Amino acid sequence: MKVIICGAGEVGKTLAQHLSKEKNDITIIDQSEENLKEINEHLDVNTCVGSGSQPAILDKAGAKNAEMLIAVTQTDEVNMIACEVANSQFNIPIKVARIRDQHYLDPNFESLFSKNQISVDLIISPETEVAEAIRRRLIAPGAFEIIPFSNKKIVLLGIKIESSCPQVNKQISKIEDGFNGLKMNFLVIFRKEKIIIPNENEKLKINDSVYVIADTNDLRKVMVFFGHQETKARSVVIVGGGNIGVELAKRLEDSKFGANTKLIELNKERAENISAELNDTLVINGSSLDLEILNEAKISEAETIISVTNQDEVNILTSLLAKKQGCKKTISLANDATYRPILEPLGIDDVLSPQAITVSRILSFIRKGNIRQVYSLREGEGEVIEADAIEASSVVNKKMSELKLPNGVKIGAVLKNNDEVHIPHKDLKINDGDRIILFSLSKMIKKVENLLSVRFRFY
Repeated sequence: MKVIICGAGEVGKTLAQHLSKEKNDITIIDQSEENLKEINEHLDVNTCVGSGSQPAILDKAGAKNAEMLIAVTQTDEVNMIACEVANSQFNIPIKVARIRDQHYLDPNFESLFSKNQISVDLIISPETEVAEAIRRRLIAPGAFEIIPFSNKKIVLLGIKIESSCPQVNKQISKIEDGFNGLKMNFLVIFRKEKIIIPNENEKLKINDSVYVIADTNDLRKVMVFFGHQETKARSVVIVGGGNIGVELAKRLEDSKFGANTKLIELNKERAENISAELNDTLVINGSSLDLEILNEAKISEAETIISVTNQDEVNILTSLLAKKQGCKKTISLANDATYRPILEPLGIDDVLSPQAITVSRILSFIRKGNIRQVYSLREGEGEVIEADAIEASSVVNKKMSELKLPNGVKIGAVLKNNDEVHIPHKDLKINDGDRIILFSLSKMIKKVENLLSVRFRFY
């Protein structure tokens, strides 16, 4: 497939890396020759210097034969125009645009992005995606990831194994003996740079990032099983009144989350505007690095502080100060990837990467095909897939013990009759019409296609 990516930033580079692995024909457009030179040194892709919004540049990049355009430059307007030119001049079937300015996403103007106006098939708003990711984390404070599947009947949980976890250093088989009816399954473990598909002999280690699949009804019990007794956050402090901070505050208000929410914003005029925009959130004007301001926000009584300013250093220092003052949990935004490995040892509980979240969302969209749902882990290193078991599939009418799954693939749960959640065991039989939730390493996707008799077509 021929794909044009406009923008050679972190998102563009990461997308190119994953799509080129699958033998797609990738061309990256960017105005910086230096950025493109760096990409050429590491990736087998084509490059083109210029702006993706210009017809001549798109033509030079091969737009006449392209099947998809992904516009992720730093400028919303360039991304939008690139999609419209791709549609009107070159008839490119699929257009994806990253849009940051929330004014463009106002529901009153939702018809702006349509076939008859600005033709965009998928709009990615990093701010909206990050805000929603944070909101989900607040529901289950001990999880760094919480993704619903199968109409919210099944949930994917990412849990960090800490020294206080009662399951640490235990074999998976011993841990499963203690489930006592708990509908949960170990799907994949990320241990430093290693990806482990756990078998019964694998042990959980401190600092492992473990992904489990579970019946949503058992979510609370799962968290307790891993030693997390925390209830939903009742007191939240948001630092940063930019798009992410305001969007998060609105989502907490709209969802009737019920937490006592405060928002700290440095700019006085911005703070006043936000205060008028929000209903149940106390807006405090001042610096989050000022202990008096943190005390005014009652940080010592807060369960969670969420630092989402546009300055990584402010987010990091704020989180550390808040922890020192008694705040139980810290969530920090980090745009610069070089910061992320050092933040956990410093005591920051959860680090969010807008780039990683954006890449995961785009990869999920373009790989979905006739699969019900896809969620990318670690910027595309692996994928959690929800698919229907169809009669032609080699898994149908077979027991789990009879399946020959490729290495790097594990079935986590099966939904029967659109309601019954089953955790795989050797005698569980997969029938036509069942839904399967599985994990696959990205490099094994072709084998998963064969296994399920489906094609992960790019729409």
